[in-house]
Amino acid sequence: MPKKKWVELHTEVVMMAAEKLFEKKGYDATSVDDIAYESSICKSTLYVYFDSKEKIWDTLMCRYMEYLLADARKAADGEGSFEDRYYTLCFDIASKFEEHPVIYRGTLGKISMDLEQEIYKKIYEVGEATNEAIADFIKSGIKEGVVRKDIDIYPAVIMMWSSISGIILMANDKEEYLKMRFNMSKEDYLKKAFKMLLEGVK
Repeated sequence: MPKKKWVELHTEVVMMAAEKLFEKKGYDATSVDDIAYESSICKSTLYVYFDSKEKIWDTLMCRYMEYLLADARKAADGEGSFEDRYYTLCFDIASKFEEHPVIYRGTLGKISMDLEQEIYKKIYEVGEATNEAIADFIKSGIKEGVVRKDIDIYPAVIMMWSSISGIILMANDKEEYLKMRFNMSKEDYLKKAFKMLLEGVK
């Protein structure tokens, strides 16, 4: 096997093992030794590919941000009405949270702005590309006559991301409370909250 392919294979094995452990144990409780054991790669070899647990985590963050970018571009460029694309975007993100809650929360946390490091530069670029895709999505809503024309696009981009994320986090963290207090399932809450968010930009 060519060396490049071997490196790619080992890197992917480490990433998969780390993701599994982070989701099961959390970032702080997962050690490099744990990741090496789970991936069946000796610790010294693992350090050839990643010089720290943080770098593994940051690389996973970047990967999941790329998934979110793909969702944003689908919303901006996909077929169907603005509202259909909006709800697809919201529930695609909610589905990702269901599958990978620890990693998803990580994408919402503080990320270094040390752009001299390649991984943080890439994360920044993916984040900016995502913002531009959401801006295009909002513009398509204006063109369609669903989103009001006087909306301030880029603050609206940040508001949309933070609001969608906040709704999803609330639905998951307060699922039992919502059921007990309002007799509302998580899915019912998501539908209602996403609808109210949409009404706010009309």
